[in-house]
Amino acid sequence: MIRVLIVDDDKLARKGLISIMPWSAHDMTVAGEAANGAKALEYLDQHAVDLLFVDLSMPVMSGLELIQAARKKFPSLRFVVLTFHEEFEHVQAAYRMGVLDYISKARMELEDNEQILERIRQKLANELEHPIPKPPSAQRSPTALTTEKMEKNAPSPEEDEWRKLEQDWRSPYWLYNKVVFERLCRQTEASNTPVRRLEGLFLRVISQVETAIPLEVEFRPEAEDIRSAIERIRQYRKRIYTQVARSTDLTATAICILKAVLYIGEQAARPLHAEDVAEHVNMSRSYFCQIFKKLTGSTFNDYLRQERIRTAERLLCETDRSVAWVANAVGYGDSKYFSHLFYEQNRLHPSEFRAQFHRGD
Repeated sequence: MIRVLIVDDDKLARKGLISIMPWSAHDMTVAGEAANGAKALEYLDQHAVDLLFVDLSMPVMSGLELIQAARKKFPSLRFVVLTFHEEFEHVQAAYRMGVLDYISKARMELEDNEQILERIRQKLANELEHPIPKPPSAQRSPTALTTEKMEKNAPSPEEDEWRKLEQDWRSPYWLYNKVVFERLCRQTEASNTPVRRLEGLFLRVISQVETAIPLEVEFRPEAEDIRSAIERIRQYRKRIYTQVARSTDLTATAICILKAVLYIGEQAARPLHAEDVAEHVNMSRSYFCQIFKKLTGSTFNDYLRQERIRTAERLLCETDRSVAWVANAVGYGDSKYFSHLFYEQNRLHPSEFRAQFHRGD
């Protein structure tokens, strides 16, 4: 059983959490409770605990201070934070400390408590060398137990899809490469992932971004559905680029590459080479090309081509100009070569792409 300690200065909140959650159904048991961080540390010194549910706003010792202190003394301990709407900057700080998940007190009655605990149990299992199995029923036959184990160990198609999405969001490409970002947004919206699970992933991803980019950019979760959650990550990305455009800092590599992406977008229609962009962000050409590929997932030339084709797609849809005019507008004097590149990326010729758009396909 996973031994849980509930830490909250609100006694009614502690008792409510203990009573409404289906702990035993997810191989968990509430081992104890504490009214503040100091009492929690005293309890941990005397009892074995696997998982802490921690309120972030407490007297004596805050939730973040407790997490920091407990991690030093008990490295194997894992944490879930309890929070209200206004505390999400603290949630992001907690994710940087490695917490498993967060639970919004304001939405607890609206959430599926079964899903919450199963999500937490699975995350905890994924962090351990050996997954934590659910408790088997004593009445089941050995054959039934073996079948259940085989079925459990085989990930469902939905879980496979989630793992792929999670892997893609954890890569840096979505931040630096708009083509990758828009594709990932479409895939995520089509996945029907529970919005709370998706927002938990976004918070972890944003913590990674904040580690690489010394900017303070706000992201607020608590979206009502997948589409609005994706719109919030889109706005977060947009705010990053707005701040990067204003920043004069060229010491952080990540900011240099983001500035390079902005510069490519502005200058893509003219002859542009890697050394031009490298000089713009005060980097050597070889180092720039190496880091650019690492962060965007594309070589400089491939990225420039994608950017030009993406702009061409917009011009084809928004204007009635000729294909030759569009080709020239995005930096290709040879319209036949442009059409060849366009077809390679879209499997449609420019005129076919425009016709398909106007048909609404």
